[in-house]
Amino acid sequence: MLRPAARIVCACAVAALALTATARPRAQAGPYDALAPGQWLELPGTTIRSVLPSPLPIGSPDAIILAWGGAAADTSRNRLIVWGGGHNDYYGNELYALDLTTKTMRRLTDPSPIGATTRCLGTLPDGNPASRHTYNNLVYMPHVDRMFAFGGAHACPQGGFVNDTWTFDFSTSRWQLMNPAGPLPVYGVTASAYDPVTQKVFLHDTYGFSSYDFATNRYTRHIADFSTDYHLTAAIDPARRKFVLLGDGVQVIDLDTFATARLATTNTPAFVTSRQYPGVAYDPVVNRLVAWHGGNAVYALDLATASWTQVAAGIGPNVPAPQQGTNGRWNYFPQYGVFAIVNSIDQNAFVFRAGPAGGPGTTVPAAPTNLRVP
Repeated sequence: MLRPAARIVCACAVAALALTATARPRAQAGPYDALAPGQWLELPGTTIRSVLPSPLPIGSPDAIILAWGGAAADTSRNRLIVWGGGHNDYYGNELYALDLTTKTMRRLTDPSPIGATTRCLGTLPDGNPASRHTYNNLVYMPHVDRMFAFGGAHACPQGGFVNDTWTFDFSTSRWQLMNPAGPLPVYGVTASAYDPVTQKVFLHDTYGFSSYDFATNRYTRHIADFSTDYHLTAAIDPARRKFVLLGDGVQVIDLDTFATARLATTNTPAFVTSRQYPGVAYDPVVNRLVAWHGGNAVYALDLATASWTQVAAGIGPNVPAPQQGTNGRWNYFPQYGVFAIVNSIDQNAFVFRAGPAGGPGTTVPAAPTNLRVP
């Protein structure tokens, strides 16, 4: 069956942001080459509700997003991997994938069987992790082709946090409980990001700052006492070697020295201090952190000048972000030079371009060998 053509929605005002560099030619045409800087593109037929399992697990599937649901960017396959639920909201632990190449939404896995005796278990009898609030705890590790998942609030009527560590292996479509060594992060809510330089996941757990090394399956505590509010998300600026926390202002951790600082910014959008887990990711083309948290506007932060710039206005998702956060559901895909957002199980996904297609600074991580598309 033919799919309707994707609708390009032009921004009515786009800030310059010094995005005048000559675009680098592509080896192959990409599906978003016609998308100009500042434009949104809606992807019809990409709601999560359209691919829900039947019968549904216990609870409401709206909680996949609304119960502090997060996501990770599978940059090897250009897919946004969504996982959420937990507490007493939704017991389904299935994964969903927004495929930016085919412009489709699909369910990657089926939910585990859940009964009265399996509620409140972090690990279910089939060996898979229980559904959970995933916050900003999900990170894709391209060098091993796995998704990292830490803690969260697992499916249980009484609630409560866990601090287990899982990875999902895309080559086998299987979860693995890692049981890592080292001092574990001490809280179920983290702001996490992948560092392509060290190939480690860095995470702030409200009280301190740690890293996870898959090669050694070990956590290292870098800062023992760095207490903040927990309604935060994170991104790494690899060019400047900064781990940036957003949501209670802008807080910065230097990844070489582990010095911390609170950055006073200008032209700051309200969501930066909203304590609602705003979406943020790094765009190497514009060399900025780019953030979204509802509506049509997108903002870019220049760490060098500590200034925010609005880079789009006009019609995009045109709806508020959930108060429970955007988390990793706003993420960047370097091969196409676009951001993707999944904001609701009933709303189509959108993509957005901040900089010129194939512009200088664009780097595409090498895909793992023997890549499999589950």
